[in-house]
Amino acid sequence: MKKISMICLAAGLACAATAVAKPPLQLAEKGIFVQPQRIAPAKIVNGKTVIGEWQDYNPGMSGRADKAMFYAFDCYEGYASGEYPNRANGGQGSAKYDTRVPNDNTCGLGTSRWFFGTTFVAPLAVEDVQSNGCFDMGGGAVDSLDCAWYWGGGTCVIAFFTSDDDGTCAVADPLANNYYSGVLISFGSLGTGGYYYTNVDGINSDASIFVQQPAPGGSYLIALTFDGSTLNTNLGTQMMLWGTGDSSSNTPWRAGTQGIDGWDDINPPDGLFSGECYTWDYTGVICPSVIGQMVGMASYRCPGDVNNDGFVNGDDYDNFASAFDVADRCADFNGDGFVNGDDYDAFASNFDAGC
Repeated sequence: MKKISMICLAAGLACAATAVAKPPLQLAEKGIFVQPQRIAPAKIVNGKTVIGEWQDYNPGMSGRADKAMFYAFDCYEGYASGEYPNRANGGQGSAKYDTRVPNDNTCGLGTSRWFFGTTFVAPLAVEDVQSNGCFDMGGGAVDSLDCAWYWGGGTCVIAFFTSDDDGTCAVADPLANNYYSGVLISFGSLGTGGYYYTNVDGINSDASIFVQQPAPGGSYLIALTFDGSTLNTNLGTQMMLWGTGDSSSNTPWRAGTQGIDGWDDINPPDGLFSGECYTWDYTGVICPSVIGQMVGMASYRCPGDVNNDGFVNGDDYDNFASAFDVADRCADFNGDGFVNGDDYDAFASNFDAGC
């Protein structure tokens, strides 16, 4: 297997030979919402990023439909119209193209998010996906990518790839993993020194770009670039940080979990990983903890398709019934905080409706 190459360093960048200690975490205040301008499919061929045909990003109507948005993995904690998407509309999900604003349900920090300050540089990261949302074993389409980052200036293109291979520190080099086809998202020129966030909906359902949801134990790669392959090594360029549902934020109903490991290309930021795996457990220091790259992956599915395999069938019924019998949180279909007959009725209605 060959490594992914996203190397085009800024002139004069010094290469360090020893480990670089990260500065203290800081809070960045409310982010700036930016909408994509163009998106394109991408894949890795012989260690190089190959870019497909670009197309304009054209958001559709946000009205209700048979399908809706549900997070499969969430280190973003987005809320649409004041509701968590997976609990929105009594378990019916959030409408596609509704803006999902970062929201802090537990820590009292509003929409603020953590980062390592305005002089830190980490344009390439790999993060593990310990588990997906309820019943989801991966393999479905990532129809939405929600993410947030701090930008060092210039034209912004985010590159995103997924893998079923391990992304923890147990692997020698995450760039040797097998990555599925991914997506590039262009935002045009963004101002220097801003905390930005975005929702990219319709990746598969509208743009016909298939990005595979990683299986539990898998990972994803995200790169902050100028053109899809040239890393932005300007000061400040880095992903914003937040926690998933397994953190001490006491929101276990949020979708997906992650481990304490995370890869950050900082030593130097050269498109390669040389032992640059770090522990993201800041328990007792910040809220939430464990933290990781601020990424949310959402599917566009029918509410009755609880395992996100594209069908409403006996597998969905069996999954829900098993969870309901033991009052597991995954059976809280309507999102009211209780597992009772109301959840069974709501699921049964959506199961009968099919997809």
